[in-house]
Amino acid sequence: MGRCGGSWGRRAGPCRPPPATHSRLLPLDRTAPPSRTHDIVDTSKHRGGEVTVERSGGPRVLVDDECEMAYGAPRSRLREHVLGYRGYRLASDRARRRLEVPTDVVTLTIGFEGSLRLTDAVATADTASFGSVVAGMRRTATIAEHSGRLHGLTVSLTPQGAYRILGPALGDLDGRWTEATAVFPGRSGREFTERLHDAPSWRARFALLDAHFDARFAADRAWDPSAAWAWEQLRASHGRTSVRALVDGTGWSRRRLEQRFREHLGLAPKQAADILRLQHALLSFERRPGWGGARIATHCGFYDQAHLTRSFRAVVGCSPSRFFASRRAAQVPEPTDRLAGRVTTAIEAVERAPSD
Repeated sequence: MGRCGGSWGRRAGPCRPPPATHSRLLPLDRTAPPSRTHDIVDTSKHRGGEVTVERSGGPRVLVDDECEMAYGAPRSRLREHVLGYRGYRLASDRARRRLEVPTDVVTLTIGFEGSLRLTDAVATADTASFGSVVAGMRRTATIAEHSGRLHGLTVSLTPQGAYRILGPALGDLDGRWTEATAVFPGRSGREFTERLHDAPSWRARFALLDAHFDARFAADRAWDPSAAWAWEQLRASHGRTSVRALVDGTGWSRRRLEQRFREHLGLAPKQAADILRLQHALLSFERRPGWGGARIATHCGFYDQAHLTRSFRAVVGCSPSRFFASRRAAQVPEPTDRLAGRVTTAIEAVERAPSD
């Protein structure tokens, strides 16, 4: 695979064997016996391998010999701001390296076994390892690496949802990674994480998350209405609304607008707009392959194709063509993107695992 994202594509350190008690996939979670009425089992080809899709009236579960993935939606009253749950249990001898591009989503990862090494794809000296982590809206792509054996779950939140949980601490993230103790602090947080780990099924884990977020949302830490309006203007225009228009619409000064955006999103308005415009370009490349770079650049508000490529490289660490070549070359069983409707990820499976 060609190099993408600075250290993307480099060889990592030796792979350490997992503990003997976790050397293979555990049995599939099952919350009910098979039922002709409620259970659907479908076997299909996915990413070059055979994958079983199981539903037991609850989360969708994808399984093959080295990968179990579960996808669930929160209860209806949470869905405006909790975009989805994704559980995973990987048991592969091949390390994974994921290039995660910036999105308009705050991601909470709760690790049960294994750890992630995160590296900024552009400023590669910025690196850290986490068991559980909160990632705010980042301005540059992230390289996430692990040994191939990993168990945990992720929660995708809108910035408004993350603010309801974290409050002003979301602004303090400033697009960085931080330990998940910000979401699950103290002894009660550790106990809750243990309850998630010990739950008998993905459905039970997702139900625990529903109850937790219901309680946190009840604190009613909602966004300032003017900040919410400005963010929606940016989202609706894919980042093309000018800062001047936001200043005029809110009645704030430029300084006040930037201060409020940093408090609510952890980013300035221009930085948030750049992320939305990047996502629009990524989706255009994915959905309109016949358009070509020049037409996509014009469609997404760049001056020309060269401007698009420079902007893309500054954020992702490689050109759009290299990024999508990496996506096409992936030979792994798990789905590539973390969220429907967004281009989020390129995945590489390697023979050697990341070292600490």
